[in-house]
Amino acid sequence: MIHESVKVGKGTKISETAIIEEGCVIGKNCFIGHYVVMRPNTKIGNSTVIGHLTVFEGDCVVGSNCLIHAQCHITKGAIIDNQVFIAPGFVGCNDNDMLHERRHIKEFKPNGYHICRAVRIGAGVLVLPGVTINENAVIGVGAIVTKNVAPFTVVFGSPSRARAIVKKEFII
Repeated sequence: MIHESVKVGKGTKISETAIIEEGCVIGKNCFIGHYVVMRPNTKIGNSTVIGHLTVFEGDCVVGSNCLIHAQCHITKGAIIDNQVFIAPGFVGCNDNDMLHERRHIKEFKPNGYHICRAVRIGAGVLVLPGVTINENAVIGVGAIVTKNVAPFTVVFGSPSRARAIVKKEFII
């Protein structure tokens, strides 16, 4: 189901089981996999591939030339820049207070994360609210990213810690 207000660029292929809600914009030459859900106002750049069963909560942005694999969860308020690779099972978080059923206590304001240009993220990574992962960083499999990651840094672990610098030949 694709809402009538959705804008889709030339050459983009959308699987018939995808659900794309109002106000979404998808660039040209993209691929949107089976059972992808894009909530309102999700924006996807050109030549980006979205794997099967990935969910976008809406009001989020993904750049061009990205590969977001299957079964990823992109929260409201997330910003993902160009040339980002995200392996299967990624989960982003945007709620510092877990306010479910407690909206009378405090208004929910999404605290999205920012994944900068050319970042590579391994399978099963969890990114906490408000974190920035800077340019060309590498996040190892299963990491829990609790704080900002410096550019060109390799992090892994739970919580993740800086372990190395990205080799020059892997920088784009």
